[in-house]
Amino acid sequence: MKRKPVRTKTLSRDERIVREGKSLTSGETNSALPLEPGFQEVHALIERARERAYQAVNTGLIDLYWQVGEYISRKLKVAEWGDGVVAELAACIQRRHPNLRGFTRASLFRMRQFFEAYRHDSKVAALLRQLPWTHHLTILGRGKSPEEREFYLRMAIREQWPSRQLERQFDACLFERAILSPQKSRQCCDHLIPRPPIFSKTLMWWNSSNCRTGTWRTICIAVSWPN
Repeated sequence: MKRKPVRTKTLSRDERIVREGKSLTSGETNSALPLEPGFQEVHALIERARERAYQAVNTGLIDLYWQVGEYISRKLKVAEWGDGVVAELAACIQRRHPNLRGFTRASLFRMRQFFEAYRHDSKVAALLRQLPWTHHLTILGRGKSPEEREFYLRMAIREQWPSRQLERQFDACLFERAILSPQKSRQCCDHLIPRPPIFSKTLMWWNSSNCRTGTWRTICIAVSWPN
């Protein structure tokens, strides 16, 4: 009995690129193995390409979540939608894209919050692509004010904190300690940022417009660094 030939699906160019990109970003590195002599440069090329691919994927996701959040915010604002429509949208996405994660009702409202939290601050919004979505969820969920969100956003970018380290800094109340204890905040930030504090125009604007008692001046010391 003859076996029927197995038909293989011919992938388009874009599909091949997506598959190869997923392989590059999701592959694990066995760092326990020593590098073979003469192959170090190739391994370095792979790691750099992996980092670029990951950053490209993250940038695309952040842009998507921002655009979805903007769309939902606009629909709710003009009363074209009620909250129930967002649940219907989540169900529709699930039916249309059954393997797509991260678009539940709660997630869609979080995208709306993400957009509304930063839409009026173009300088901060320009930094958002530099952090993964898990970091943004932490900052949105635990940041109590725009100043606190910006503080942790900039610190996470500057120090390249993984998500657990960001959680630990929230648990340690780094922002509050920077406000309540100026000297300790200086020491803390000297440890985190081993450079002399430099006041940027944005931080000086905080000083001149938000507080006359020096409270925000303490924050500026904590978050100021060279661009």
